[in-house]
Amino acid sequence: MPFPRKKSSLYTRRKKLYGQIQYLPNKHFYGKFGNDSILFKPHKITNKKHIYIGNHVSFDKDLRMEAICSKGEQIFNPCLQIGNYTHAEQRCQIFCANSVKIGQHVIISSDVFITDVTHEYRNIELDILEQELNVGSTSIGDYSFIGTGVKIIKPVKIGEHAIVGANSVITHDIPPYTIVAGNPAHIIKKYNFQTGLWDLCNEGL
Repeated sequence: MPFPRKKSSLYTRRKKLYGQIQYLPNKHFYGKFGNDSILFKPHKITNKKHIYIGNHVSFDKDLRMEAICSKGEQIFNPCLQIGNYTHAEQRCQIFCANSVKIGQHVIISSDVFITDVTHEYRNIELDILEQELNVGSTSIGDYSFIGTGVKIIKPVKIGEHAIVGANSVITHDIPPYTIVAGNPAHIIKKYNFQTGLWDLCNEGL
């Protein structure tokens, strides 16, 4: 005899309805806005046509997501992509002037900062905010976990199934199937495919 199907919670039903309401206008405003995706308000999102959101994506409130198209005389053509089933907690900030790609099934904890730009600073006669942006590409691989308070402060590549510990500062590429932590972050464990275990290590990046 099959088990009786549990009724979905009131929160789940409200969340689904909220997503359906968002989908209708957002599919016209964004480069892509996938099915059952939800961006909880309040949030600040700019230049939505340069943002591509997959299916079943969820971002909690106080999201700040900016596709930067220009700064002074600099002109950019940003492409900010978020894969299917990716979820972010509160107060996530993402800035993209060239390419930010977040893969599928990525978990982003609260208070995370992600960017593909750095500010030029070497001209001491100008305020840093008046100087040009240096742009690159930032990517986060599928099934990665980004801990609370992580800061990705320059263009980097984070491999698939990587785990980034809370409050880490990422300034270099992260290999796949590793656990990193610290400021600046360093590798503390690697997955061993022969044993199926995470081996301790202590490597710089």
